Parts: sequence; C-alpha cells; structure tokens
Amino acid sequence: MSSVANHGHTARRINYLGRQHHPSCFVTPFRNTFSAFAATRGRSSQLRIVADASYAAQTNGKIPGAGKVVCIGEALFDLIADQKGLPREKVKSWTPYAGGAPCNVATAASRLGLDVTFVTALGDDEWAEKLLDVCRERGVRLHAVQRPKGRRTRDVYVVRDATGDREFAGFGLPGTGEEYADAFIDQEELPLEELQPGAVLVTGTLGLSYPVTAAALRRAVAAARAQGATVLIDVNWRPVFWSDAEAAKKIILEYLTSADIIKLSDADLEALLGIKLALALINPAAVAERLPNARGVLITAGAEGAAYWFRSPNKGEHSGVVPAFDVGVTDTTGAGDAFTAGFIVKMMQAGGLDALSANPRLLKEAVVFASAAGASTCTRAGAIEGQPTLEFVQDLYDTSKKWYNFW
Repeated sequence: MSSVANHGHTARRINYLGRQHHPSCFVTPFRNTFSAFAATRGRSSQLRIVADASYAAQTNGKIPGAGKVVCIGEALFDLIADQKGLPREKVKSWTPYAGGAPCNVATAASRLGLDVTFVTALGDDEWAEKLLDVCRERGVRLHAVQRPKGRRTRDVYVVRDATGDREFAGFGLPGTGEEYADAFIDQEELPLEELQPGAVLVTGTLGLSYPVTAAALRRAVAAARAQGATVLIDVNWRPVFWSDAEAAKKIILEYLTSADIIKLSDADLEALLGIKLALALINPAAVAERLPNARGVLITAGAEGAAYWFRSPNKGEHSGVVPAFDVGVTDTTGAGDAFTAGFIVKMMQAGGLDALSANPRLLKEAVVFASAAGASTCTRAGAIEGQPTLEFVQDLYDTSKKWYNFW
C-alpha cells in the first residue's frame, strides 16, 4: 500500500472508476492549492482560503472553438469534521471545503479550458465571498450570480467514522435547507441568451426540492432545448434535501425527460431506477431503456468503472464500459463532477453531441478522458481544491493509450 500525506489524510492506492484490467497508473498527488482553516460563523476571521499561485497557474487561453457552458444550481461549503468517530455535537473543529455539484462542474470545466458561466444564489455573508473568490480563481464567469436579501449561503456538516468515511450530519439551518439562498434562484435573472447552439447547460436535481429554484431550473432547460443547446443533467440523488423521498423520485424522473445527456452514479442508479450496478456494467442499454428521451447516459461507479450508452443521429447505438485509472486517493469528493467536466471538454472538441455520438472511437475517448479527470481530482482533498489542469489530465489520459484499443 502506498500512502502520501496530504491535508492530514492518508492516501490509499485504489482504482478509481473501474476494476484493474490493465497496467496501473499511479498519480502523484498535487501540491496544495488551498489552505483551509477550521471556521465557525462566529469566528469568521479564521476562515481563510488561500490560493497557491505556483500550482494554480495554468494555460490562460480557452479551448479554441469550444462553446459556452452554463452551470446552474447550488454552491456551498462542506464542513468536514477534523475528529473521526464522533457525532456532530462532539466534534471540536471543522475544516471548510467549497463545493456543491454545479459549482464543482463549473470550476472544473473552467480549469480545463472551457468558457463557463455559473448561475446560483448566495447569501450576503462571508461564505458567499469565499465561494466567489474560489470561482474567480478558477476563471468562472459570475455575472449571473444572484444575492437574495436576508438569506444565508448553504453549509453542510459532514462527520467521519473511524475509517474516514463520510456521513451527512445536517445543515447549518434546520430542515431540508429551504431557507438558504440557493433555494431562491430567480428565473427572471437567468442568462438565457447564452444558451445558444453549441452551448451546454448543466444542472443537478437538488434544486427541484425548492419551488423558486425548481422554476428557474425548468425555465433554463426549456430555453436550452428551444434554442438548440445541449442539456446535461446530473441526478446527484440526496434524500436529505427532500421531505418526501418517494415524491422526489417522481419529480426527478419527470425532469430527466428533458435531458439530452443524463449522468448517474451507482447510488443514483439503484435509488432512482432500482437497477443494480452489475446489470448496468454488463448492459448499459438497460439503463437507457428506462430513460427513453435521453440521447446519452453516463454511469460512474467508483471502483467498479464507468459505463456509457449513446444514440447517434442516425439512430445507431454505441455503448461500453471503461475501467479505472489506478491512483493514490486522498479524497473522492467531486470526482464525479470532474468526470462530467472532462466529458464536456471532449464533446466540445468533437464538435458537439451529434458529432461525438456518431463516432464510437471519439465517444470512448471522451469517457476515458472524463475518467482521467475524475481520477486526477481524487489525489487531493476537497472537491474544488483537487481539480487538475487540462495538461495534467491529458498526461494521465495519454497513459491509457498504452493499454486501450481505440481502434
């Protein structure tokens, strides 16, 4: 077992996104991009996130010819317990990490060279300013960020068991988080003019649990479809955001009917569709059959691999399973979001969804590249802090050419 000290955690050598069928590729952990100090709302002076310019430096230009990416949804701070094996009330200190799946995709995609606008709602507080700083450092466009009066930025408490595995321990506010700022994204302030042909709209489903934000998500999706943009929806099932889990599943499934591409984790797959991962890995089309409106389905499954199914413009179907890159893992948070960003990069480089889905080789390469992006993120703590540059992902992706048959 190899281990590398990083953010106080021990890296463990595992396969990310698949069983090891091929020679392994061990990723050297990144230098610390951010230093985070435990914080509480009453001690805001101790909340600092400092960019390390020596690591943060990357290619200033964007990928030539790539379209706009618009991500809409939550941005938050995960407060991770510093002490393992304790309930929330006994934890003495917490380390904040910026996150929220749509925010993670936005920062990852921008870092990989895409032109990204992030749409969210943040409170009038220091958490919001820190999140904005993180997004600016990644080069994300923030002109569509809303600041509703009297609302707080979302914070999520996460405890760790004795082995380091994480468990949600509640919000900073009571209930399902319905009073946070991101529950009030105003549909009248959306940058709908950016959802043109060649653009990609990325949303999750957590915002559907809040009526105001749900209306904004649905309007953005409708505009994207009407104006020729591609809609990618990441299920990201989190029952703690919903007061009625069964009703939530129906709402999510209805929302997915408007997606061009649907991304699910293995947990999403079973919770929402009742499909076992083993079946999805053997026959990705079985998942697509349950989501008949989608043109493409992506399934990420941690150590078990990534599966995909896409329907080409001529109605042909292409599917497959991608094994993992073997990396030194510090933290898997945000790996699936980096996977999404990596896939979008390759889709845009291919010329869009039509071109990608019509070419089985390019499609497979896109999923392998996405897996490399997700794996790279695992080598450092924090969903955003660990995100790699395009050059880093490309170097890892290039190692796959030694053992993948791309025809």
